[in-house]
Amino acid sequence: MSIPEAEQRKLFARSGNRCAFCRRLLTADGSPPDRLVVLGEMAHIVADRPQGPRGASPVLLEERNRAENLILLCNNHHQLIDSQPQTYTVEKLRAMKEAHEQWVEKMLGAGTEGGSHHIQPPRVEEIVHSTLLPVERMPAYVYGAPCDLDERDVQAQLVGRLRNGEITPYIVRGKMLYAFQDLAECGNPFEPVVAGQPVDRFGVEEWWAEPDRLGWFIQMLNRTLNKLTGRRGLQFDGQHRRYYFAPAEPGAPLVVTYRPLNERRASRTVVWQPNKKSTGEARPYWFHRAVALRFLRTGERGWVLSIRPELRITTDGVNPPPSETIGGKVTRKKSRTFNYDLLAEVQFWRDYLSESQPRIILPFGHARQTIVVSTTLMPGDVRWPGIPKEHAKPFKNVEYLDDLFTWAEFRSLEEGLEEPDEDEWLEEEADEDDDEPY
Repeated sequence: MSIPEAEQRKLFARSGNRCAFCRRLLTADGSPPDRLVVLGEMAHIVADRPQGPRGASPVLLEERNRAENLILLCNNHHQLIDSQPQTYTVEKLRAMKEAHEQWVEKMLGAGTEGGSHHIQPPRVEEIVHSTLLPVERMPAYVYGAPCDLDERDVQAQLVGRLRNGEITPYIVRGKMLYAFQDLAECGNPFEPVVAGQPVDRFGVEEWWAEPDRLGWFIQMLNRTLNKLTGRRGLQFDGQHRRYYFAPAEPGAPLVVTYRPLNERRASRTVVWQPNKKSTGEARPYWFHRAVALRFLRTGERGWVLSIRPELRITTDGVNPPPSETIGGKVTRKKSRTFNYDLLAEVQFWRDYLSESQPRIILPFGHARQTIVVSTTLMPGDVRWPGIPKEHAKPFKNVEYLDDLFTWAEFRSLEEGLEEPDEDEWLEEEADEDDDEPY
């Protein structure tokens, strides 16, 4: 049974649109046509079904979707209370709900539910930094050629053929190999696979216009990330689609060094076994810093790289525990992660993946066949009540500045972007066929 709209309105009004646990604001102004974005979750104090958290209760089923049995929470704290029903009992949640609603009434006045005495909290204008990095350049083309090999056999042919650190993502679909490298170019890494075969060239926007080929393109982007993270020493967790640090040897912690914006050199523990604060005894599990990376399309030509910091848990630094034992540990860890901490994690991954450069440059053999990702976090302006002062910290380390070497590298890419004439490319193909270069 769904929660009636009247009960939802009552709950949000009495809660002041804030989490009863951390008092984070749970609504935000949205862009048209969505004028208001709701971030809160309505949690049941007594579950709406007997099998749910705190569901064994004499409260009638038809009364469980009323505002009196609901508490407004953010996503993290909703997960937290439901993963620990023995800690967050019915009595404790009811007391928390009552204390929070009393706080709302005191702070906002007696007209919380729409009366004339409703007082809006003061709003401030701030810059909000996202977890997105803007993509400054995508490859201009995808190249295709007939191929009878499967993808594993293609990979075996690439061994020892990479040039100057270029990256070679590819897919094989319908007896065709597709790659960002110019497959007609003499000496390209795929030459042993497609030698003597006719090569087709497709504009990437042509692929983006077709749902199937857009999916292929995104798969090639994901394989590009696999190559990048592999070169940075990360492992891939295919089940959860994320990259993580593995220890150099089982049972040993791992510390990596990197260069943040405000220091010459810093170190960070990326694999560790936590200890109990009360006794110092090692807990029976390990934490591994992890990250989910995805290229997202934001418009007709716009793309961004999304960075989502995560945690991987293992029993010994290698093997994951049963999945049902993981959620509570990660939820407890995340529930203590505030905005500033999240940005610090994003910044670490940005620094580590880019090797502390203004851009992540992923080359495919030619300047116009390059992915360039800016390492400046995408900002946005927001007018909102702000966050509690005790959690408000300045965030200044936003943008890397070019030095002589990074500027020169980027300029060399710009100079290589002159587009070849279409007829000229076709003539080159014809010449290659005549000369039988393979």
